[in-house]
Amino acid sequence: MMRKCIDWLRKNRADKVSVAVNISGMSVGNDQYTKHLHALIDADTWLKTFLLFEITESARVADLVQANNFVQGLRKKGFHVCLDDFGARAASFQYLSVLEVDVVKLDGSAVKNAQSAPKGRAFLRALTTLCKTMDVETIAEMVESREGLEFVRDCGVEYVQGFLFGKPDADPWSFIKKIDRKLFA
Repeated sequence: MMRKCIDWLRKNRADKVSVAVNISGMSVGNDQYTKHLHALIDADTWLKTFLLFEITESARVADLVQANNFVQGLRKKGFHVCLDDFGARAASFQYLSVLEVDVVKLDGSAVKNAQSAPKGRAFLRALTTLCKTMDVETIAEMVESREGLEFVRDCGVEYVQGFLFGKPDADPWSFIKKIDRKLFA
């Protein structure tokens, strides 16, 4: 998948479109994967401008110190690293306390639960404040309504994604043309 993304970025580099690539918790501990990944990204130093890495919790990270070394290796080369699906699993806070990342992507189910739970707003605000204190940006997933957008804005979330802005599209320019600009006012 990484090779496909890099090939796509090479073809579309002039369009200045960024791509985020998911990396499973299992992959960050695999020396062969790490070596191959660095060989791919070292070949094109311009990639750091267009490529973001998202560490997912799809597989439990066995060694958080090793995982943080992996993350720091990417960051030293100028890449941004995101902790994806934050709040979806029990290990989220442990990951955040050890992995020095640039961005935390708040899991859509956690965002939805925060909207419906009596203490949800306070919890999400506290989480975004914690991230800001650590100089970590936040993204809320599954923002599907104007009310949801206002909720996460009120909680201090900096970026959003979700069906409110459109469904995924293989053509980024087609997707961008469909966005309702009034949502950003």
